[in-house]
Amino acid sequence: DLLMTIEDGMRSVIVTAPNYQTLKHVHTVRRLWKRTGLGAKEKQDLNRRFAAGFKVMSEQGELPPDMKSLLADVKSYQAELDDLGIPDYQVPALYSSGDADTGDGVSYMKRKVVRSASMSLESEDAEDIIEDLRVPYRILHLAFTILIAAAPTILLNLPVGVLSSVYAEKKRKKALANSKVKIHGRDVLLSEQVMFCIVMVPMLWLTYLVLLVCFTSLTREAITLAFWGMPISAYAGIMMTESGMVDFKDLRPTLMKLRPSTRARLRAMPARRRKLVEDLKAVVGKYGPGLGGMYYDKEVDWAKVGKTPPESPKAKGQEGNKED
Repeated sequence: DLLMTIEDGMRSVIVTAPNYQTLKHVHTVRRLWKRTGLGAKEKQDLNRRFAAGFKVMSEQGELPPDMKSLLADVKSYQAELDDLGIPDYQVPALYSSGDADTGDGVSYMKRKVVRSASMSLESEDAEDIIEDLRVPYRILHLAFTILIAAAPTILLNLPVGVLSSVYAEKKRKKALANSKVKIHGRDVLLSEQVMFCIVMVPMLWLTYLVLLVCFTSLTREAITLAFWGMPISAYAGIMMTESGMVDFKDLRPTLMKLRPSTRARLRAMPARRRKLVEDLKAVVGKYGPGLGGMYYDKEVDWAKVGKTPPESPKAKGQEGNKED
């Protein structure tokens, strides 16, 4: 029952789109609309609203000029992100002019040094110097995180992780072969990995317990302590690995700033993103009310939306004219 509940919950948050590129743009628009402060449920709800709203507007005929312009700008912005190899969430932290706290130990020093250095240098040159100094810090922080996470990750998480990847990949290929709508089958991959780990992680701990009892001379108290410490160590390994992956991903834009050819492109991205956010809010505020409950309701019955998409007042008026 637990596994079925988890599977049903995962399937209930699937976002449908006509193609993969449209799905990418839906996720980009959702991040532009609100980047932080949302849980997984709220994110998926917004993704669904944008995807369903775009579908309804597309079915009503040709899109308005301002919406076309916004979509073209979103596509261009996403293409630039793909070309630079950075995700959208990293853009606001690029060249924050020393004012924003980016969450690392260099932020306070950056604000102080930028303010003092800007008296004798151009502000952009002063910030470039501080960004260059950020590289050693990030590398050392990444190395320290990997060192701490190595032992629990290798012993408690890696075996199950490898087996779950192999198992889920087989399930994904099978699901792709039997489906006409799946593009990559990543939803199947994730759900199968989660269900596999729920079963296999406790079995791995029990295997280690049997090995400790049968092949070591440790006391009962030591074995009990080691066994109950496995969940804590496994969780700590997961959290440190996640922190290390964040550091590794954040290292790329930091290194790219060292290259003059990409530094100018990265510097332009935050302002470009802010302009997109303003345009998006204007378009949603203009056309969103025409979608009815999909725009106003706090909770949407997606089963009904999928069968009978809501019509805007404009579409209803056109239908009435045809009947007359």
